[in-house]
Amino acid sequence: MRSAFLTIVAFMLMPLGAASSQAVQPRNGDRIRITSARNALENRIAHVLSIRGDSLLLLVAPAETLAVARAGVTRLEVNTGRRNYPLQGAAIGALIGVTAGVVMGYAGQVGRFSAGGMAIVYGVGLGVSGLAIGSAVGARKLSDRWTSVPLGIGKAIPSLQAGRGGARLSVAFSFQP
Repeated sequence: MRSAFLTIVAFMLMPLGAASSQAVQPRNGDRIRITSARNALENRIAHVLSIRGDSLLLLVAPAETLAVARAGVTRLEVNTGRRNYPLQGAAIGALIGVTAGVVMGYAGQVGRFSAGGMAIVYGVGLGVSGLAIGSAVGARKLSDRWTSVPLGIGKAIPSLQAGRGGARLSVAFSFQP
């Protein structure tokens, strides 16, 4: 009974997975990264001016436009935003701070405090400081997010329709130029 329930739930969730995996397509005004051997473009960043059935009109420099045949494109990515890295920066900063604090604590034993106690105090103090500084540095570090545009035949998209009389499973293929 349990395996039948899990099978039904899996089939019901398949359309959600297919909808979330829909490919990003370039639109007018999008920033793209393109590779086309015919036009000697290798990971060139450009802006889409217009899209025709068989070509893309691109702005590749402030005053230079270029028409690229879609058949000659070997790689195409669309810029889907920017991201920053506050968590990675915080982790790296905390690790460096704790390590430096422990080393300083063991090396600089003062008076009645033991080396282990000083290592803990310095490790916590510099770890918290490193966490704050690393988080700030990571938040300032920005990078572009690029999403690949599939070229050629798209994915098969399964869907399940269930009703009172039974269920029907269908598969749709999408063809992209």
